[in-house]
Amino acid sequence: MVSEECEFCEIVDRDDPDVREIYRDESVVAFFPTEPAALGHVLIVPRRHVPDIWSLEPDEAADLSRAALLLADAIREAVTPEGLSVIQSNGDTATQTVPHLHIHLVPRWKDDAIGPIWPVGTDFSEVSKEAAMLDVRDAAERLRSFTELPIAPEDRRKHLDYIQAVVTRQSAASSSAKGWLLPIVTATFGFAITQHTWPLAALGMVAVVLFAYLDANYLRSEKRFRRLYDTVARSTRRVPLFTLDPVDADEILANDAPAMSKWKKAVHTYLPKWSIWASWSIAPFYIALLLLGVGVLIASAS
Repeated sequence: MVSEECEFCEIVDRDDPDVREIYRDESVVAFFPTEPAALGHVLIVPRRHVPDIWSLEPDEAADLSRAALLLADAIREAVTPEGLSVIQSNGDTATQTVPHLHIHLVPRWKDDAIGPIWPVGTDFSEVSKEAAMLDVRDAAERLRSFTELPIAPEDRRKHLDYIQAVVTRQSAASSSAKGWLLPIVTATFGFAITQHTWPLAALGMVAVVLFAYLDANYLRSEKRFRRLYDTVARSTRRVPLFTLDPVDADEILANDAPAMSKWKKAVHTYLPKWSIWASWSIAPFYIALLLLGVGVLIASAS
């Protein structure tokens, strides 16, 4: 949409005979301002009438960025500046004089007529700076879900296939652990009874405990990947595409959440929860073997 009262829209429409245009494509127009701040000063505007940055579409922002990079290289080659200021202002308070979004590319030299554009110092308190930082960060998190592009269905299916493959491997590893344990238990408990050597029975029980821990961790990992699968399948929250890190499915902690102590972090990392130990694939199988080991231990010690 073109504004009839916008001087930059006139330039876009080629209605300004005095304009010093230097670049044009299907999305942007660039020209020298009437009163340049420095020789080589360039203005870049979107061809659509966009009053400020809050009205800019993401694809328009990408087009402006590409044009700015191209023209920055052109300025460096043409006038060899010592530096370059990229300035984009919005609103009267920010010194925007034309209500059509524009980017200034201003070549800079030491002691040029522009001078410093930043204050020498400020007196903001640490509390106010921290509060502003947290407010902007929280707003960015809230808005990100509205600005991210949707995931293509084919990409989602591939992601789910990858996660399902990991779940299958974890389940197979759990079955393998039980398969490896049975001959060990048979050998140690059998020799303990026939040879009346209780240390072998104790060794078999230690093997049961170690394999139970290994199997519980396989089950914990499988459950975490299943949670990641559900998160991706149901789109309950945004996760990185093709991630295989189950942590991405966990809820993000609040900013004011207390930090976890090293001890609790170690327990959380290395020790499965009680619900894992009590599951049907862990408790019945390994408790039965431990009870059998207790019987063998008593029999071999007598």
